[in-house]
Amino acid sequence: MDRIDLDGMVSIPYLKKAVFTGSHKGMCFLLRSQKNEEDTVLQAAVWPGPFNFSVTEEEKKTYRDFSFSREGLTEAASWLNKVYQNGYGAMEK
Repeated sequence: MDRIDLDGMVSIPYLKKAVFTGSHKGMCFLLRSQKNEEDTVLQAAVWPGPFNFSVTEEEKKTYRDFSFSREGLTEAASWLNKVYQNGYGAMEK
């Protein structure tokens, strides 16, 4: 099956200290901890390749926040797959 699988690649302890980036067939993505007014969330972002996050125009990026937990990480991976299937993957076909 053609999907993004983050199992064993990234964890909440890792994201407390670092940013995780990756790509899947032209769709780039990022996972990071992000502080908001109340607490820390897991922020996921996607954007079209080939350029990295810092040089890609903000209007080309899509963000979504999740709980900063193992469950949130699982939900973020599921969201990345949905975004790929509904947008980026459709462009390839």
